[in-house]
Amino acid sequence: MTEQGLGALISGLKDRGVRHIFGIPGGDCALDIIDAAEKAGIRFVLCRTENAGGISAAVTAEITGGLGAIMTTRGPGLTSAVNAVAYAHLDRAALLLIADHFDPEMDFSSHQRIDQTAILQPLLRGAGRLDGDGFRPDLRALLDRAFGQPNGPIYLEVTNKGMTAPVRDVPSAAPPAPVRAEAAAVEAARKRLADARRPVIIVGSQTCDDGSSRAVRSLVDAWNVPVYTTYRAKGVVADSHPLTMGHYIGGVAEEAALREADLMVMIGFDAIEFPPARWRYDAPVIEVARYVVDRRVVEPEVSLIGDIAAIVEELSGQRVAADWDADALAATKRHLHAAGDSSGEGPISPQMVVDAARRHAPSNSRIALDAGAHMLPVLHHWVCDEPRQTLLSRGLATMGFALPAALGSCLVDPSRRAIAFTGDGGLMMCAGELATAVQHDCRPVTVVFNDSSLTLISAKQERRQFANKGVDFSPSNFAKVAEGYGCAGFRVEAPEELDGAFKAAFASDRPAVVDVVVNPHGYRKQLLSLRG
Repeated sequence: MTEQGLGALISGLKDRGVRHIFGIPGGDCALDIIDAAEKAGIRFVLCRTENAGGISAAVTAEITGGLGAIMTTRGPGLTSAVNAVAYAHLDRAALLLIADHFDPEMDFSSHQRIDQTAILQPLLRGAGRLDGDGFRPDLRALLDRAFGQPNGPIYLEVTNKGMTAPVRDVPSAAPPAPVRAEAAAVEAARKRLADARRPVIIVGSQTCDDGSSRAVRSLVDAWNVPVYTTYRAKGVVADSHPLTMGHYIGGVAEEAALREADLMVMIGFDAIEFPPARWRYDAPVIEVARYVVDRRVVEPEVSLIGDIAAIVEELSGQRVAADWDADALAATKRHLHAAGDSSGEGPISPQMVVDAARRHAPSNSRIALDAGAHMLPVLHHWVCDEPRQTLLSRGLATMGFALPAALGSCLVDPSRRAIAFTGDGGLMMCAGELATAVQHDCRPVTVVFNDSSLTLISAKQERRQFANKGVDFSPSNFAKVAEGYGCAGFRVEAPEELDGAFKAAFASDRPAVVDVVVNPHGYRKQLLSLRG
């Protein structure tokens, strides 16, 4: 059976859960794709930058478990999206990038001609071209490669002739059966667990799916042992659970407590979540993971690779004679919470911004965070009780992430309020997407920690005793910028203005920006207490 290339593409996208295609079209076949997609119920979301569109698309994949899609024009459109493809690669998101290119009879043209596949190749799980000679390789097989172990980006190059050329319709292969861990490894893990008296669990981002999250929660209750989550796994075990101590970040804040452990069970931990620091601990490690990572920061004594939910359920029957003291664990939790406090010199500290936002935000809000010092007080004080309630770039750690991520959340989960926490530097990289939010009826609340500085870099500069050069911005008023795009804008320069601004922002029927002038000095103490 055959069908035209355009029809095969659209049906393949629908089958993999695509509800939105993000991007900026060129002429050529992008217009065909937009028209066919809209007729099939797939909405095209016109963005202001390709990078932001790619991040929004990747985030929709993470939230829904389906495929994300970004479409660009050839040349500068594609190269502008490379950062988003790198995010999908390192942060494990199933993303399809579609870009047009020349038909064979245009070989004479050098305008915008670059080897697009070669540029993207190191980041991709697969690539193909839809042209007049048919598709190479099979289209459906390519789309499925985005869901490998781990998930990641794929690239489809399309041409005008490819829109109408026949493509052989090959049914998708049946999904593979869940892989079960080797029996010998399971037995070795059981023996270690039986001998342990102070085991801890560290939970990573591979556990964010519903099945793995449920299994991990049951395991924590069955063993009654402390659990630490990575930033990307925040909420897999509820922050409010008494056994959730806080976050594993490879810093000094959690070091004293973790050194008391005689066994570490790392569930769903991905190498991209490790900080750039050596492993600090001598206790043996049991690894439970969906896939083996490229670079191991710690070599596990026992490695259980396969379906995480099935492995965790198998281990949960093992009796663990833990002798952790409940009062000591409660004290550990209080200590880690206090270490994440960024209270400092006034008039407005970063911590005051987080506390005010929490007072007014709906309890089920989803937060998205940019890279920067502001992420620390948010992550260590915001309470998330379910997975995927926090979005951040940990593998790539790109700036300009929070607002596009919040937009993706608004579009695929409109019943849940999305909050973008960003610094002034991060918002300046994607401020045009505020107009995207207005155009597509999204209502994120964007919170700007406005200190006119690249604060993390400034802290490193200060620590190395360099002069303060090259890290400060000229002042900006993002409330006025927001109003120019059609958003509600609120400028906060005094502590007594915080509650009124956040109350109004969450009540607004438009996208809202709360631009808070903060004193960054509170970050210095926080960085030392958390990271060392």
